[in-house]
Amino acid sequence: MNEQPNKAPAIRNLQQYLRQLSYSETNIPAPPVDGIFESQTTDALREFQRSRGIPVTGRADLDTWERLYADYRASLASNSPPRQIVVFPPDPQGYVLTLGSVGFVVSALQYMLRELHHSYAALSDVIATGVYDEQTQAAVKSFQRLNSLPEDGNVGLLTWNEIADQYNLLFSDAADE
Repeated sequence: MNEQPNKAPAIRNLQQYLRQLSYSETNIPAPPVDGIFESQTTDALREFQRSRGIPVTGRADLDTWERLYADYRASLASNSPPRQIVVFPPDPQGYVLTLGSVGFVVSALQYMLRELHHSYAALSDVIATGVYDEQTQAAVKSFQRLNSLPEDGNVGLLTWNEIADQYNLLFSDAADE
């Protein structure tokens, strides 16, 4: 019995690469990503070849495959959202920033408070020093009061999430303008 190797994973990759490119290159039709090499995949591949000056065969020879993969990787790099970083501990059980805390997480908090100061006149303009000082504590208390949070001047998960949500909202609104 002569068995053909399963080509579906390779075809699925080809379709995924073409589909990624179709998001920013409207001349390339978006094929389904189903592992079946049919007319929609052939049409997308031909259009890719045409747009790159590669012989239009509708087949993924080595030159086409290498160019497609390189363009796919470049598309991912230029169209992906920025990577997020974890600043506040991912397992925050009992983690609280208080007067005297130091480090990058305090700097991030101070930066967010500084940006939120432009939306909240009642917040003092905090300088990012990396040290949770009296000025930072006063700004946190003001923020907590304005947002109906327990007003203790400390930053636990509840306060952190509210500050982060409002900071993110501030910049998502700016992106929509």
